[in-house]
Amino acid sequence: MAIQETETRVSKRKINPFDAALIVVILLAVLGFGLAKKGHAGVDKQISESGSIAVDIFFVGIKTLDVDLFKVGEPSSLTIRNQPVTPPMKITKALHWAKQVSFLSADGKKAVSMNDPANPIAYDFLVTVQEDAAEHSKDGWVIRGNKIKVGNQVELESEKYRVQGVVVDIHKPDTKDNAARLKGLEAESAKTSSK
Repeated sequence: MAIQETETRVSKRKINPFDAALIVVILLAVLGFGLAKKGHAGVDKQISESGSIAVDIFFVGIKTLDVDLFKVGEPSSLTIRNQPVTPPMKITKALHWAKQVSFLSADGKKAVSMNDPANPIAYDFLVTVQEDAAEHSKDGWVIRGNKIKVGNQVELESEKYRVQGVVVDIHKPDTKDNAARLKGLEAESAKTSSK
């Protein structure tokens, strides 16, 4: 009879919830370790290079009376996908020109552009900000944990402004190709601003 009672007590025994939770945690840890080893987890991103990068941001039709809104050397906070990048980045280049409208010429053979008469205070801006601690992985550039790519919608903010723009280029600062391209943009900016 005593043997039968012992068997009954053993068969009715339930698993302790604490033990079950511990087993689940151990199994998940082993699974995560295995996935990371095989390269299926985000913890194994290889950084191929670190250094300074410049990010060109284009702002369309900002309505302002202050055309010197973005000042070179001034810090400005960048927000990528609603994630603020701190500390603020430094503005290294700022170009502006009046918002342009396009239409066909009288003979209909070519397109002509002129300053938008409906928005005399609307300006387009091309602003370059520099990050000194960027990392490059196989997925592209990363600024303080935030991926940045051409086409990203970003926000630039300081004491005087908070504007949304789009990333149009990511490059090493002060490269010869970039300098030549910016000289052409500066000439174009000066030409359209004087109209």
